[in-house]
Amino acid sequence: MRHCRYRGLAKTHVQHVLTAAETNIVRLSECFPPGPTPASPPRPPSHFQRLCQRLTT
Repeated sequence: MRHCRYRGLAKTHVQHVLTAAETNIVRLSECFPPGPTPASPPRPPSHFQRLCQRLTT
């Protein structure tokens, strides 16, 4: 991306931000292999969830 597609500081800034975001997304996608993710065990209910369960029963 040596040449900017737009003229003007505001439009150029938007292009730079979007280019950086796209680069970061590509880098993140390389960190995780494709395919199904292993299932994680369910988390125990929080204090608030237990309180809500007690109040509704």
